[in-house]
Amino acid sequence: MNFNRFSRLRSFVHLVDNTSKDPDNLDRLWKVRPVIDIVQKKTQTISPSEHLSCDEQMVPFTGNLDIKQYIRGKPCLWGIKIFVLCNADGRVLSFEIYQGKKTNMAEEYKSFGLGAGMVLNLAGRLQLVEFTKLYFDNFFTSLALLERLSEMGLYGTGTIRSNRLQGARLDTDSDMKKRGRGLFCEVVASSGYTCLVKWMDNRSVILASNMIGSGAVNKVRRWCKQTKAYLQVDQPQVVSLYNQYMGGVDKIDQILSYYRTFIRSKKWTMRLIFHMVDLSICNSWLEYVADRKAKAERSMDLLSFRMEITEALTSAEGMTPRRRGRPRSLTSSEEDEHENVDESASRKRKMKFQRPCSAVKNDAFSHWPQKVKGQSRCKNSPCVLKTRTMCLKCNVPLCLEEDKNCFKEFHIKK
Repeated sequence: MNFNRFSRLRSFVHLVDNTSKDPDNLDRLWKVRPVIDIVQKKTQTISPSEHLSCDEQMVPFTGNLDIKQYIRGKPCLWGIKIFVLCNADGRVLSFEIYQGKKTNMAEEYKSFGLGAGMVLNLAGRLQLVEFTKLYFDNFFTSLALLERLSEMGLYGTGTIRSNRLQGARLDTDSDMKKRGRGLFCEVVASSGYTCLVKWMDNRSVILASNMIGSGAVNKVRRWCKQTKAYLQVDQPQVVSLYNQYMGGVDKIDQILSYYRTFIRSKKWTMRLIFHMVDLSICNSWLEYVADRKAKAERSMDLLSFRMEITEALTSAEGMTPRRRGRPRSLTSSEEDEHENVDESASRKRKMKFQRPCSAVKNDAFSHWPQKVKGQSRCKNSPCVLKTRTMCLKCNVPLCLEEDKNCFKEFHIKK
């Protein structure tokens, strides 16, 4: 397919009928809502782990769009913002796309604000077991959120902004700097459910949790500019847990960036559609890796996984159609070269047959046998006989005799 044909077909891609919009529909994403709902439904079937993280994700887009956001520190500064809840290994469990005041959120959670309400909204869609641990940054954290999580039987830990402490008194930064790095102070709320911990490293950081306070103190290695040497600095356990399990969304962002579908288009709908496709592939690959790891088996890398999906989809309808049109006429030099290639072809080794992926050979569709002139060794191991029968779809030689049916065994073998 040439580029012009691909671009023309892509310009006609629609998920809904644009003329059938309901005037009362306030959904800003109604044009791509079908694919979003499908991906959301599938992600919510993944089993949650003990540690979950909630953070923001960006779909790169710099065109004209009223819900486009700018987030400092993200790899993609401009784009469509998505609130994501995922496992510690990066598997997405639930997500919601930001639409300003029209962002989908249950009415009971709107009083907590956008950040805290979104954590409760995403967690409420999943059937989380009791004492599941959630981690989030200072955009989401509030004391009211931690109190509500305690009522739901869930644990929460996150950094918190100094203007959300509701009058809690902690040591000042100047006093803590004078006493050196590694110092921390701790305050427990009157309800007894929430604990605030302020820790001084190069700068101070405040964490709030209904799961743990300072906990066991660990030693971490830090570089000192004054002495030009490494120091052993005290670190509360709540900081260690936060650093260990908070990066789930960053992991899925990193995996998405490896082979993101590159598309130059001013249409935000195309960016979201292909982002949903990439997200589904990466989620599936993480599920595949976790399953292989549980069985102590070797897993393929992400690129090979994507290539196998591509092979399975392109072979789903059977054989690849032949190129249309008359063959191009060869020049005199090309004809001489073609004759030399034909003469030397007999001296070369026979072509190696590549076995198709399991999704193609086991789909039970358009696998037709055909007799060919030359003999080749059967590819249904452990058979070593030679045959003249080929599978047109898999393009491999297979025995198909009265007393030996490797053709059937090959296509049902997992």
